[in-house]
Amino acid sequence: MLQAIRKRMQGEGGFTLIELLVVIIIIAILAAIAIPTFLGQRQKAQDASAKSLVRNAMTAMESQYVDSKTFVDSAAMTTSLQLIEPSVTFIILADAATVSTVNATALAQLAQVNYAGTSNTYSIGSVSESDNKFGVFVNKGASGGTTFVKVIGSISSTGW
Repeated sequence: MLQAIRKRMQGEGGFTLIELLVVIIIIAILAAIAIPTFLGQRQKAQDASAKSLVRNAMTAMESQYVDSKTFVDSAAMTTSLQLIEPSVTFIILADAATVSTVNATALAQLAQVNYAGTSNTYSIGSVSESDNKFGVFVNKGASGGTTFVKVIGSISSTGW
């Protein structure tokens, strides 16, 4: 019995140093390919979050319009919008430089959108954590239309 075990162990050997190094190099190459792809997906997710904020804010603006028939920006409008969509922080665009921070990460994490409105038009903007800006301009007047905007780069001192 003991001889059978000894005979079986003589034929077995481990991996050589070269074989182990080849495996480590292959894993490193695969990681070098996967990491940039992952980072690109992260930025897409951050941008999608900012776009979603703009879309939710648009829905709140349209809901508010049903009651007031105007988009004029005011403290009362901000309060009303906050009641309709409590997950989004609405800031009047003219107050953006004093109310909100210029840090894109903080803007995105606080779910803040800047907005401005008149009797029949409004615009909404949001910043993603990847520092891209997304916005929409809606005109309910005679010329009508909706324009979506994406700006790549750092935000200005006005927050938009």
